[in-house]
Amino acid sequence: MADDTISARLVEVEALLERSRKRFEEGQKMAEEAHALVADLQQQLIGAPVSLGARDDADDVASKLLASLKAAGSELPPTLCGGRMAVDQVQRLIRIDGHPIAITEMEYRVLELLAFARNNVVTRTMLLKHLYRRSDDQPQPKIIDVFISKLRKKLRMASGGAEFIETIPQRGWILRDLETAAA
Repeated sequence: MADDTISARLVEVEALLERSRKRFEEGQKMAEEAHALVADLQQQLIGAPVSLGARDDADDVASKLLASLKAAGSELPPTLCGGRMAVDQVQRLIRIDGHPIAITEMEYRVLELLAFARNNVVTRTMLLKHLYRRSDDQPQPKIIDVFISKLRKKLRMASGGAEFIETIPQRGWILRDLETAAA
């Protein structure tokens, strides 16, 4: 009788493992599709004639992107933002009114994603995925609030009180181009 119970449990475990394997494969496929969509978006945003693989890390992506732009004779856009703020991807600097401001690497990456999506809502999930590529690396989602708060303070101090990042309740954040908003 005990052997029947063990056999039944083994069958259940095997079925569970098979379902898990299928979900994992579906997740991999979705991640590859997402990377392809990001590559298409990069191509549309800055004209990069490059296709990036799902396993590329951020530094490899940047290197490939720069190399492909140079090979194609294209110029990198000087900044991701217009107006008072400039996000320089090559030097990885943020400038307000032409003056660089000191921010951490994680704050830069938050601002970089907000700048890519300028005038569009960026959700907490999008920021978490941008900052922490692996799901096992992800901290508590509230860390995004900390990064946004610190960024706002630094941007406000550097700009004489201007607000660049707007909170959209229950949705996320938007980086606003202040000259566009004033016009």
